[in-house]
Amino acid sequence: MTDQHEKWRPPTHLPVLVTDSSVEDDETPPPEVGVIGEFPLLFQEFPTDPADPSIVTLRASGEPLHSGKPTRQQPGTGEQWWDWAVLLRGAGWTATCRPVLGQVEVTGRLIGDLAYATTGRIRGRIIRVQVAADRYHRDPDIPHSPWKQMPGTRYYREVTTAPRFFAGVTRTTETAIARWACWT
Repeated sequence: MTDQHEKWRPPTHLPVLVTDSSVEDDETPPPEVGVIGEFPLLFQEFPTDPADPSIVTLRASGEPLHSGKPTRQQPGTGEQWWDWAVLLRGAGWTATCRPVLGQVEVTGRLIGDLAYATTGRIRGRIIRVQVAADRYHRDPDIPHSPWKQMPGTRYYREVTTAPRFFAGVTRTTETAIARWACWT
């Protein structure tokens, strides 16, 4: 066997929730089955949920970004905080996340997002695309109340290509989940 054969590993299959804003903003092409895709990636922790195919448990290595120095966040709302950027490195992917260092096991969601939000990347063949839809509501008795997701209303539909534009309502209710086969 050659060195090339000894280094070959089977692909890692990962679900990635691709945000509607990254597709609609043209940062990410709509995920399409069979296409090699590459785009920015971040990781957000969520508890295990058997009903949500976008939540996974992953093993990765956490590495500090920006020489391990925190950056001060000031969104203009009067709030401020220190943010430590960490890069998770897995088999065929990297994603920014909360501060965890060394070999870790994390549960949550890989999110294909806008490039300004992350330094992580994913590249691989897209093997499945689903559009996830949620229902939202506002409290009619409270003026300017925030939109809230209605629990238990998420449903999925299989597509070969995610739409270029999602639901055209006041609050977007759809996003795409692309299942990837990544190679290292």
